[in-house]
Parts: sequence; C-alpha cells; structure tokens
Amino acid sequence: MKIQLQIVLTFFASLFLTSFSNWTNAQTNKTEILQLEENKRFFTFTSITEMEFRSALTNNYNASFVTKINDTTKLEKAFKSIEKTYNNSEKELAVEELCKSPRCLTSFKAYYPTLNLYLFYILEMHYPKAVFVNSNTSEMASGYDRFRGEYGVMSKNGQWIGLERQGSDNYLQIEICESSKNTISKSISFDFTSVDINEKEKTPIFWVDNNTIFIAVKEYDKLNNKLLSLFYAIKFK
Repeated sequence: MKIQLQIVLTFFASLFLTSFSNWTNAQTNKTEILQLEENKRFFTFTSITEMEFRSALTNNYNASFVTKINDTTKLEKAFKSIEKTYNNSEKELAVEELCKSPRCLTSFKAYYPTLNLYLFYILEMHYPKAVFVNSNTSEMASGYDRFRGEYGVMSKNGQWIGLERQGSDNYLQIEICESSKNTISKSISFDFTSVDINEKEKTPIFWVDNNTIFIAVKEYDKLNNKLLSLFYAIKFK
C-alpha cells in the first residue's frame, strides 16, 4: 500500500512509552499510516474522513458519567484521600497562588457509576492533571500518580485518554491509562510534535471501541500557507 503520509519517529525507553516526532503533510483521504510494535503493543494510525469522524461520534464508546453528586460527604472523603498524595510541585504552586494547600487547585469533574470511579483535576501551570478515587471506598485508585487530563475521555471499559499542554506552542501529547478493579495506571504515552488537537471541535477526541480512538487535529500546511483540519483513527492492541 502506498504510504501518503511521511512520519519521522523517535523512540525512547520508558515504562510503556513511545514518542513520535515530526508528523508532516497529512492527507485527508483514508490511508494506512503505520503499524508499530513496542513492548508487544501494536499501533495503527489511519487518516479518516470528516464524515467517518462525525458518524462514529453519534454512537461513541465513551463511558457515561455525571458531574454532580448529591452526597457531598463522599466527595469530602475523596478530597481527603487526594490531600494525602499532594507532591512538592503542587504544594509550591499552591503557595504561588496564595492558597493554604493544593486543595484550591483540585476540583471534582465527573463520576463514572459503571466503573466506580471519581475523576478529579489538579491544576498545573498549563494543563489539568487527572486523578481517580474509588467511589466505593474513597481510596485513591490512581495512588500518587498523576495523568494527563486535558480533553480527557474515559471509555466504557475503563481506559482513560488525556492530553498534556505546554505553554503557547502546543502539540499533541497523548497518554492512555487502564483501570482494573481498584487501580488505574499508565499504559501508553506518545507525542506528535507537528500537530495539535483541534480545539474548535466540540468533541475533538472520543473512543470508538475498546481499542480505537478518533481524534480531530489541526496542522499548518507550510506549502499552501494554511491551517488544515484533519481526522485520525488511533488503533492499538
């Protein structure tokens, strides 16, 4: 199959981590991009049409959630569990923001009833970090870990995908995490340095099934001096 998209890849060793760089001149027609094997995980990147993207969005695989909890005592227990895990950088940022503790940087975002998980965001300088609390026990499901939270979406089978944002020159930095019965941990992360999420899309990233993500991105076309709106499927197993 003719490859219509040139990619320069840079790999570096870390726990289930793959890094990609210099993604250039993407095409809008459907094209098989590449298949990789890293730590026995296979990834396929495929460009899709806008029609495919919007059709799949109406029947997505995102987990259902609510953003309000009537029993505030449960949330308070969850906040107390999070407080035990604050790290030095979060404490320092709280001081800079004239707060007594990083509690002022922490907010409840969602409850996933089918997964028994609460999602909280802890603000960083440029993006929110995601942490998870078991809704049954009020114990930390994510432990002391922090996950990329920007544009975060949970799948029906308990996989979280979120982005990291760094200053004004943003690029696509994706992290995928997996939840088990009582914990959630990082599975994969990868970076695309020449494209970024298309923030003009109301839902720029969503799950299609338990191992496929559709994502809307923007890329600057230097040849024609214009910004392109593109759509991709990221499939892994």
